[in-house]
Amino acid sequence: MNQDNCKLLMKFSSTTPQVVVSNQNEDTHRRQRPFKQQDFNTVYQYSKLNKTGVLQKISNKGSKCCESPCNLLLSIFPIFQWLPKYNWRSDFSKDVVSGLTVGILHIPQGMAYSSLGGVPPITGLYMAFFPVLLYVLMGTSRHISMGTFAVVCMMTSKPVFKYATFPSSDHTTEDTAGLTPVQVASAVCLIVGIWQILFGIFRLGSLSVLMSETLVSGFTTGAAILVLTSQVKHLFGIPLKTRVGSLKVVYTYRDLFNNIHLTNFWTLGMGLIVASLLYFYQQVIKPRVSKRIPVPIPTELIAIISGTLLSKHLNLPSTYGIKIVGDIPLGLPDPSPPPVWLLPNLVIDGLVIAIVAFSVNISMAFIFARKLKYDVDPNQELIASGCSNIFASFFSCIPFAASLSRSVIQQTVGGKTQLASVVSCSFLILILLFIGPFFEDLPYCVLAAIVLVSMTGLLVQFKDLFTIFGQSKSDGLIWFTTFISVVLLDIDYGLVIGVVISLVCVIIKSQKVIVSILGNIPETDMYVELERYEAAVQVPETMILQLTGGLNFANIDSSVQKIIKKINNFKRFNKVQNVVLNMASVSYIDRVSTIGLLNLTKELKGEGIFMYLASVSDAVGSTLDKCGFFKEFSETYVSPSVHDAILFIQLSSQ
Repeated sequence: MNQDNCKLLMKFSSTTPQVVVSNQNEDTHRRQRPFKQQDFNTVYQYSKLNKTGVLQKISNKGSKCCESPCNLLLSIFPIFQWLPKYNWRSDFSKDVVSGLTVGILHIPQGMAYSSLGGVPPITGLYMAFFPVLLYVLMGTSRHISMGTFAVVCMMTSKPVFKYATFPSSDHTTEDTAGLTPVQVASAVCLIVGIWQILFGIFRLGSLSVLMSETLVSGFTTGAAILVLTSQVKHLFGIPLKTRVGSLKVVYTYRDLFNNIHLTNFWTLGMGLIVASLLYFYQQVIKPRVSKRIPVPIPTELIAIISGTLLSKHLNLPSTYGIKIVGDIPLGLPDPSPPPVWLLPNLVIDGLVIAIVAFSVNISMAFIFARKLKYDVDPNQELIASGCSNIFASFFSCIPFAASLSRSVIQQTVGGKTQLASVVSCSFLILILLFIGPFFEDLPYCVLAAIVLVSMTGLLVQFKDLFTIFGQSKSDGLIWFTTFISVVLLDIDYGLVIGVVISLVCVIIKSQKVIVSILGNIPETDMYVELERYEAAVQVPETMILQLTGGLNFANIDSSVQKIIKKINNFKRFNKVQNVVLNMASVSYIDRVSTIGLLNLTKELKGEGIFMYLASVSDAVGSTLDKCGFFKEFSETYVSPSVHDAILFIQLSSQ
């Protein structure tokens, strides 16, 4: 401490509080002289912090990156931060085993989930290859498995069925410009990538907070109903018209019951047998086998291979009318730009998908990062996902996202880094180059069975509703409203409604300001609620009120009325000359609220009651100062703590 500060401290030593420390038998102490807020700030050298705006943060980050090409490279491609430190001896073998295991899972899940988007099943294998290659270079999570995700694929189906022209007559389109489903899906992939890059540039990585755990649970459960509904035609073998828009679930099941006599029982039987076997393995055998065998058995892949062989050797399509996947091209697709002119029609769909996909990605990334103790950058994740989607849109892909099941397996099998994804891609390239056409005879009902069983995990979330309602009525309302909106209206409307309901609930809760009467614990400087602590006593002729919540234009009138009501009720039995407002729990105040507090001060002064403020935070105090509050309210009546305010009142009355 320099000489000037020492002199300043000595100057206030005669008037500042003298702390009396209790002896060993006491656990409390009490200061005898008060601090005023101005003196407190001066003695302890208070200074204001300079706030940095969003644009300034972006500029600062860009300047740091531009100062060194190396920093720029590491910022864009985080792989170069951890790859030089990679332990090739101990970790590479684990990444190879993990990558091969996940690569095997990519085949059934990719083919099943991509068909939800209205595109050929082979697209799912493209999605596990092209975008993942770029994500490995740019992503910050080491364990999430990117590729097909059922909900995102289902969301993509809306614009695909709306704008694409299908060769079959069971689809209706709004635009007959001759676009194929893959072209529309790749355009959706492009617009999703653009949105995600924009979010990343403007540092909106915290955007996922809009989707609370309760909202996500209701949303994904509703999406699971839509996914299952989209598969009933494949399961029953009935050529139903694909419904788009609101109430499509109702219309689809109405069409199903009206055409139930057209059911192909061979298709239904095969689908139910596959689903039953997969479900039995998942619920009964897998928990026992997983304890002995660390590598999961690829039951879905076994089902696909078995279904393909049966279909081929028994000639199921021509003999029993079972619908199969059909033509699967050998090799990789040629790069082709998506129809850019369609992008203006896809802006809203792309925005919703971008938010959902990112929320899924970052949620899983944080789970593994916390568990394994490394950092994940949400903004870099946005940029990585955006660039990967844009790159993949030139190779017949639809928007990709992380899969929880594959990610968990990738980590539990022993995967250490994203090199496991490189191994998966290497494995899949062999499938695409040499084995792809083998799956041409795969029955669609087998894929439908795989989707059916994979959705059981989401449908189990129904039981969460009763638990959530018991814990919080507002959270229960959010869950139920989101679920119903997704099922009846559509997946994007449901998400928007869920977010709006969540924000409304937050706003309603934020409008509630709690006003509590505090009392003093004798021989201490502690002040607690009188109604809750019997040992607390009322300070003579002084009423201490604690405000909890944010003060704004919407609640200031009701808050003032609560304060006045508390004072009037208290005045019936006690003399009140001073009111201390404990502002420690006031997180926010606006201009209208400062006027309301000034009016309250004047009203109380007219009744002979003086008002004091205590524990005013820097943010609240700064707002009060900017709004001219202290031009009419003397800063002498502002104290750094409730105890200082009480001591000041007691000294002033002497």
